[in-house]
Amino acid sequence: MSQNLICLDLGSQNLHMVHGKYNKDSIIVNNAAHLPIQEGVFKDGRIEDFERMKDSIRRLISVNKIKEKNVVLTIQSTSIISRDIILPASERQMLDNMVRYEIEQHLPIVTTEYVIEYYVADEIEEDGAKKYKIKVAAMPKNMVENYLNLIREIGLKPIALDIHPNAVAKLLAHTTAINGIELDKEKTSAFIDLGYRSINIHIFSKGKLAFSRIINLGARELDNEISIACNLSMKQAESKKIRDADLNPDGFSDLISDTFHDVLRSQIDIWLSEIQKIFQYYISRTTGNKIESIYLYGGSSRLHGLNSYFQHILNIPTKNIDNLNIVKPTRRAYNFNPRNYINALGGLIRYE
Repeated sequence: MSQNLICLDLGSQNLHMVHGKYNKDSIIVNNAAHLPIQEGVFKDGRIEDFERMKDSIRRLISVNKIKEKNVVLTIQSTSIISRDIILPASERQMLDNMVRYEIEQHLPIVTTEYVIEYYVADEIEEDGAKKYKIKVAAMPKNMVENYLNLIREIGLKPIALDIHPNAVAKLLAHTTAINGIELDKEKTSAFIDLGYRSINIHIFSKGKLAFSRIINLGARELDNEISIACNLSMKQAESKKIRDADLNPDGFSDLISDTFHDVLRSQIDIWLSEIQKIFQYYISRTTGNKIESIYLYGGSSRLHGLNSYFQHILNIPTKNIDNLNIVKPTRRAYNFNPRNYINALGGLIRYE
């Protein structure tokens, strides 16, 4: 019998929480909420102010009257090393040894200082032999210990620590429709998380995670440029961006230009240039690779017309994620939109 869990997605600007459970190919959402994380508390997956982070989590759980104690964390960090490797099909114990050996041989790390996790993503045949495509993640041990201590000191029970690519992969493995439209898993789709300090790109091919990359740009740069150009504080710039942005290409005019939208489009064009580089790299890896659709989520996906602007520049169909058929909100969460909770939803999926 599946159990209710709290899944906390620790971001650089917001702490997102989903309370619910994965049961029979559905995610039951009892409650969902978020709380801003103050500057200097959390950055690139590292807790910079332990006490303020504890207070933020306590407040989020308390305000939403969550009594559950079992917690899953989902995070993303450039300190996490991810690799795809191919190994002979073997029993688990032998795979453990081979994975560790491969990591030691090809990465400049001391493996005893890292927690190494992996899973078999696919089975292939190569040179007449059965082999495994394996996705490996190595996280600094001190980072893992900090997270465990954080949850325990709040009086909660840590169940698992997940990373965003894995959480998204689990969620999409079970999703068969997005926004009410059947998801064609034979096609290659890019799922782009538009965060505050980073843009995370996950490319899925034939229903499986094929490629992930982080771009160290995000909403912070947008807010900063708007702040300078419009003589606003960062908070005012963020509010103006959400309230006034209109990036729908149908509304563009060659005769009318305003500073706010010029700055906005200029910065987003930088995003798109970096995203195109990632796409081109993926396409160049194997003959036949292509990107056939894009799905946006995360905080900046709220900007009006952003998906249309992406589609206009990249010439690839682009949608926001507003509904996933796997997600079943309860009455308490009746107006739940998954767009800002994708990582936390995937974190609720646990395999016993």
